Amino acid sequence: MLRRSQQASKTIDPNRDSHAGYQVVQLFGLIAISLMISALAIDFSYYYTAYNAIHTAADSAALAAATELYRDRQADPKVRIRDAQLQAQQYVMGNQPNIRLQSKDIVFGYIDPAKKIYNPVTFATPTDDSNFAYSNGYNGVWIKVSKTENSANGPLNTIMANLIGIHKMGMEATSIAMVDQSINAITNGGVRPFYACKAQVDQAMQDGVLENNLVRIYSDHVELDGSDSLVGCPGKGSGNWSFADFTGCEVSNVGISTMSDWLENGYRGTITAGQCYGASPGSFLSKLGGEINHLIAHGTVFPIPIYNGWSGGGSKANVTIDGFVGFKVTNYVANGPVEERYIEGHFDRYLCNTGCQSMNPAKVRPGGSVVKIRLASRS
Repeated sequence: MLRRSQQASKTIDPNRDSHAGYQVVQLFGLIAISLMISALAIDFSYYYTAYNAIHTAADSAALAAATELYRDRQADPKVRIRDAQLQAQQYVMGNQPNIRLQSKDIVFGYIDPAKKIYNPVTFATPTDDSNFAYSNGYNGVWIKVSKTENSANGPLNTIMANLIGIHKMGMEATSIAMVDQSINAITNGGVRPFYACKAQVDQAMQDGVLENNLVRIYSDHVELDGSDSLVGCPGKGSGNWSFADFTGCEVSNVGISTMSDWLENGYRGTITAGQCYGASPGSFLSKLGGEINHLIAHGTVFPIPIYNGWSGGGSKANVTIDGFVGFKVTNYVANGPVEERYIEGHFDRYLCNTGCQSMNPAKVRPGGSVVKIRLASRS
């Protein structure tokens, strides 16, 4: 009886096979979920990389278009805008050869230079500020680079997500660049007492890269890339065409202490385009050093006047200011024969060319600050 009872207790669980089958299903389910997660991870990484690429393309295109809008000096604003559009398209193709920009993807507008914040409501309304008349009141460019179902470039094809029925992914990136005329663009404030002839600046602007051209300021003339002869500029030795006297149009009487202060700290008054100013002899170069060293050490970019009209000769030379250009000193020679002393550097960022003013170091006037092309913040 006892034996039978023990044998009878050895029963078989009828649910054992179904439990095992359920566990197998769970296992396959977990494997499938893992595969889906892996597939999505691969495509997410692919998407993230692709998005960064088109975002970089959008930034580059916006900066290039804004630069061209400001640099291009064609009289017709429509030509400026067309050239800026071409620049944007070329930069996108340079970053993403298979992507094209449509005209609707390049929008010109206006951003408040003080706030530097893109506002889609006010962006579409150009300003009537005369400083932006050259571009029909625009100072900003909005760019959109798209890879979507409805774009000309089409969506992004997936890699592994096809396994779970996801065959396409859409993405788009936008960027806004603007002409920044902020006080922060000038390190030490104030216009410095150097002159440059407008034809020299125009020559340096031909390739759009002002930094590529070497400028040397001598006591009686300014050289561009070693040349002291350029149509539209006065001849070498005919007057003191390089150092400026901002006190007026008369014979210069600026002393070394005043000139040193202007070099170190900038001229504290206002210089107005269209007016006549005197020229100052450059024999004081041998007495300078600390002021120029300070500008070089700090990499200061400061505005200097450019002229397109001149008269007189020798110490009676004077010029008519046409506008301003940024300048950066990189080297100087203050000793030796007078004709071998010079200040060396390059033009840096084009400023307004007519009707603009220089600035007081404490307060930059809207039309006369050093120009920087930058990405705008979003509201």
